[in-house]
Amino acid sequence: MKNLKQILMKSPEYYLIILAILAGYTPPFSINPVAIGVIAIVILQIVFKNKISGLIISGLFLLVNLFMTGALFSEFNEFPTFNAAAKKLLFGGLSILGFNLFMSILMILKYAGKTGCTDYQMRYSS
Repeated sequence: MKNLKQILMKSPEYYLIILAILAGYTPPFSINPVAIGVIAIVILQIVFKNKISGLIISGLFLLVNLFMTGALFSEFNEFPTFNAAAKKLLFGGLSILGFNLFMSILMILKYAGKTGCTDYQMRYSS
């Protein structure tokens, strides 16, 4: 159980890196410079573990996801009937946004110190 908690507490930053790579990648091989900047900021956050910047990053991620939830429901309301396409949009979008919201709240809890483990334990536990 302790290992699961440690893995969960480290996963939001790595998830943000993967998300930024996937969002900034365009085929054949090109990565958006904004995505590279986001990746660099998150990597610096992993290295230095600053509480204030961690709360800022997670708060911005939470706000963007809440905005996207509103956009999802706005797009869903444009369907005249609840058909297969509306169902696919709603359930697919809510599952992705739900996981994103979970990761952002987990990151907020990590940097707000509400997880029960101290900063020393998070850095030096194996």
